[in-house]
Amino acid sequence: MFPEAVPIIDQGTKRILSLVFTNKLAIELRSDINPGTLRRLSTLNKEIIGIVRVNDEFNAKLPNSLGKFNKAIIILGPEVGESWLKYAMSLTNTIIGFTLDSLIRFVKIRPGLLNIPSELFIDPVISNSDMSVPPKEIPKAVIDWLMDYVDSGGDLYVLVRGDSINSIDVLMHSRLIFTYDVRLAELYNGIIKGGFMANAKISIKPSVTSAVTP
Repeated sequence: MFPEAVPIIDQGTKRILSLVFTNKLAIELRSDINPGTLRRLSTLNKEIIGIVRVNDEFNAKLPNSLGKFNKAIIILGPEVGESWLKYAMSLTNTIIGFTLDSLIRFVKIRPGLLNIPSELFIDPVISNSDMSVPPKEIPKAVIDWLMDYVDSGGDLYVLVRGDSINSIDVLMHSRLIFTYDVRLAELYNGIIKGGFMANAKISIKPSVTSAVTP
C-alpha cells in the first residue's frame, strides 16, 4: 500500500488547487491566522494540519490558532532542548517533528529506548539561523534509526525535499509523505487511487481560491 501525499501551503498562500484526490492539507504557520480564515479552510472538507517550527529555546511561542487544526505538527530544530520536547509531547493531537540535524542527536540510542511518541515527523534539512539546506543524502545511521522506529510500531511522516531522501524503504514505510508541491501531491494521490484518466486536468476553482485568503 502506497503512502498518501500531503501538500503543504504557506500561511500567505492566496489560492490553492482544487484537490480531488487529496484528503489532507497542511499549512505552515509563522503566526496566528484569523478565525475567518480557519472557518473558510474548514469548508474545503479536508483534514487540515497546522505546522509550526521551533528554532529558539527561550523566545519561541506557538501560535494560539495551532490548536484549532485537526492536527498539529511541531518541528523542533537543533537548538531546542528537552523542555520543548516534553512540552510538545504533552499536547493533544500533536505530532513531534525533527529536522535532520536535530534527529541526529538521538541516533545512537535505539528508538525503543527513547520516550518518544508513536508518531514522528521528519524534515530532512540541516538548519541554521539563516537558512535550511537539504543534505545530499540522509546518513545510513539515520535511515537505520528510522526503519528501527517503524519496525518498533511507530508511524513515520516524512517531508520530501528534492531527492534528499535516498531510501525507498523510508518512503514506502512512511504513513504520510509531505511535499511543498501541491500539483505533484494531487497527481500522485490520483495515480495511487486509480482516479486519473488520460485527459484528467488539475484546475483552480474560484470558490477554493477564496478559502485560503488571509
